[in-house]
Amino acid sequence: MKHHLSVGANPQNNAHSLSTLRGTSIFSSLSVAEDNDWLARCHMRNLCAGETLVDYEDTSKDVFIVQSGEIRAVLRFAVGKEAILGTFRRGDLLGELSAIDEMARSASLMAVSDAIVTVIPYAVFHDILKSRRGVCLSLMQLLSRRIRSMNERVSELSFLDTKHRLYNALLRLSRLRADGEGERIISPPLVHAELAEHIGSSRETVSREMSRLIREQLIERTSRAIVLKDPVELSRRISRALEG
Repeated sequence: MKHHLSVGANPQNNAHSLSTLRGTSIFSSLSVAEDNDWLARCHMRNLCAGETLVDYEDTSKDVFIVQSGEIRAVLRFAVGKEAILGTFRRGDLLGELSAIDEMARSASLMAVSDAIVTVIPYAVFHDILKSRRGVCLSLMQLLSRRIRSMNERVSELSFLDTKHRLYNALLRLSRLRADGEGERIISPPLVHAELAEHIGSSRETVSREMSRLIREQLIERTSRAIVLKDPVELSRRISRALEG
């Protein structure tokens, strides 16, 4: 069942209650007046954790901005087998490929947690692109970054074995810990099944390698985070693997 956030009988009121489009990087060049005008033609959708925003091969062409929560792009190969293509949080744009090439969705988009997204209808998205050169340039830059990231993932799958792909994923998914003197954290912590989906492996394989990293004191797992105690050593191991 689709859930929509209702703020009143008038959908215009609902649209004006949203966060601005300008809070997202590709729309940052819009003026306040332009932002209000475009926003009045959009609406908001409220998702429960586990709910699907769009399915793989869906023919819809709307574009979405995450306002809160977390949305994940997933490819399912078989029952219980899937690959995580990306994770999107507040301010991230998603769903733009189908709006550009008018082809079916290339992945499923699913809410990892309760989430709210701004829905930009296909016609509105194209009206903005036609009228604002700055938005077009920002969109091209976003797509370029995603292509570069995808190239890195392809290289990772081509040249690294499972354990080194895991090291790379831990580094990629983590952020620098503010008070950790070079330590990095993944918070909230990902379960082993999720890490396995990120690297195209099995939960059992990831569990074995994570246990080994804990024994070597390279990582620490708490109820609130995975802590990378020595990210430099993980990077060294990846470098050595790439050197052959």
